[in-house]
Amino acid sequence: MELSNLTLFSGETFDESVLGAVALHQTGNTPFQSALLHDFDMVVLMLHEEQEKERIITHTMAGERRTQSVHVSLSALERAVMAGDNNELLTSLIAGEVIWDPQGILGEMRREIIQFQGPIKERILFMEFSRFLHMYVKSKRYMEAGCTMDAYNCVLIALYHWARIEVSEAGCFPDPAVWEQIKGLNSSVHKLYEELTVSTETLDQRVELILLACEFSIMSKMSDCCTILLNILGSRKEPWSIKELLQHSGLSQLGAELPLVLRKLVSRSQIREIASWAEDAGDGHAVRYTL
Repeated sequence: MELSNLTLFSGETFDESVLGAVALHQTGNTPFQSALLHDFDMVVLMLHEEQEKERIITHTMAGERRTQSVHVSLSALERAVMAGDNNELLTSLIAGEVIWDPQGILGEMRREIIQFQGPIKERILFMEFSRFLHMYVKSKRYMEAGCTMDAYNCVLIALYHWARIEVSEAGCFPDPAVWEQIKGLNSSVHKLYEELTVSTETLDQRVELILLACEFSIMSKMSDCCTILLNILGSRKEPWSIKELLQHSGLSQLGAELPLVLRKLVSRSQIREIASWAEDAGDGHAVRYTL
């Protein structure tokens, strides 16, 4: 389908200067459908070089057919792929029909996802591990405060990120419906998910059991999942400040999680922290990190 045909089909006029376009149709054959398709016959993902807002949505109707168009910048789509935290954009990119791709940008993105090697795999492993660690620590803190339901919610999210790690380690890009994807891997995390959600033990006992399993998994996966961070720290002789690391393109999505990962790596002697004088450190010393 070309953009000219899509214009007739959707009722919206599309500018052929866009970098690419993907159309996702409403079907009854797939196990997972994007929420963007709710009450719409089609979703069109339009890729732009840059735009004022990260995402612009328009609704059109041609006859009885309703279309939702999502206009995103290239940088926003790249972040969605690397961060794995925008299931709707990912579903459109992976499952949709490429209808316009003059520069091959969408095709290359899809190939990277399918092959799932090198930088994309390293970044996703690190992001999922960072979020796994973050939610595990939050769950522990809630348990210590006696907030069992909040601890349960956090450890459930931690298991979700653990599942995405397992899928990534198996060489596959994590799908939005990751629990269906993990079933075929005979992974322990799926058994832990069932233990947490359907066990006859008390809620406190279930959460404590899963937290123990999470702690063991964090220790065993830390080195492999943190490869990208370790490579960045080893890329120069001078130690890195937290500010410099957060400005690095490979780590910039992890403002909330990166400090926690650094502290965990230091505590396990995977990296070193160095105290040095700095003008903006007040009466103390600035802390920098290196291998």
